[in-house]
Amino acid sequence: MLNLNLNLNLFLMGGMRMDWYHLRLGADRVAAGELVSHKEAFEAAFTAAGGPRAMALFQRGGADGGADLFFTPECGSYAALLLERSGAAPCERPSLVGLQLLVGHNEITYYMPP
Repeated sequence: MLNLNLNLNLFLMGGMRMDWYHLRLGADRVAAGELVSHKEAFEAAFTAAGGPRAMALFQRGGADGGADLFFTPECGSYAALLLERSGAAPCERPSLVGLQLLVGHNEITYYMPP
């Protein structure tokens, strides 16, 4: 168990070179219901994958009414088609400040430094 936690911690902190994914939704797209659609599609992929511990979707709201969605690196293995169809692009690991976990296991945030 310790080895799994260590690997998960390295993975989420960027110790293992794997990209996170980012998708920006402007206020118009949020108002059109795209945020809900992306969340529902991710929930389906998460369930189909068996709910992997390191697979998660986070949101950070924007002052303009838009939203930034962040997908953990594990999503590249289990939801590659979803990432491609949504237009999510690789990015650096985001800070936890202001992030809200939309889909995933709550303990994932314990492995991520602020």
